[in-house]
Amino acid sequence: MTEFAKVDLKEIKSDVSRSTFSEQDIEQLADSILKNDSLLRPLILKQTGIENFVVLDGHLEFYSAVRAREKNPRQAEMVNSFVISPKDESTVNEQINFLRKSDKPIINPLPKSENVDGISNWITSFENRLSEMREVIFQNNQTNESRFKQLETIIQKPKENLLDMINTLKKEDLIQQLSRYGLPKKKVEAIYDAREQKKEKKFEGYSDIVKSTKGLGADSFIGFIDAWENLHK
Repeated sequence: MTEFAKVDLKEIKSDVSRSTFSEQDIEQLADSILKNDSLLRPLILKQTGIENFVVLDGHLEFYSAVRAREKNPRQAEMVNSFVISPKDESTVNEQINFLRKSDKPIINPLPKSENVDGISNWITSFENRLSEMREVIFQNNQTNESRFKQLETIIQKPKENLLDMINTLKKEDLIQQLSRYGLPKKKVEAIYDAREQKKEKKFEGYSDIVKSTKGLGADSFIGFIDAWENLHK
């Protein structure tokens, strides 16, 4: 399963050496990340632990994001990513390898004008794919927002209101309650820590929980809420 999530850079590693890339390219992309307040082309990561990830694709982007964080730790703490489960790695690698081939600009010896046209076509193709990726992310976020609102409307029992529990329970009580329904302890602790950093020390809704909690994927959290709902009908 693939999930779109914002992942803390400190939890990501790359098995490709930074020296593989030009420092000038890393600097330029880092400045662009800070200017746009995000990495426009998400990393593709494999989750290797509860809070550990390794880069499958986007090594230059990763090192540029690391450099952006060095320049401005507050602005570049989290990075847009597609998180791949280990069982799906082989099929994802097939797609990555195919896209890498299509990403390569024309490098055969050509007259100058033809070479410029080839690179221009490659840039246009990349921009089109980037636009499509943004649309997919936007639609996925819209779907998740809609699903969160539906779930907030459905769960109405005052004593068993999940959002109220998340907003009011002490840390140990919250871990005890949510862990019983399949949410890992590390995720519950991350939710609690995110709540404590909120100005009012409470979340406005389920989508706010996902946006505020590092490493919490929207799809997995919706699955947890569905399980909660089914057990409290």
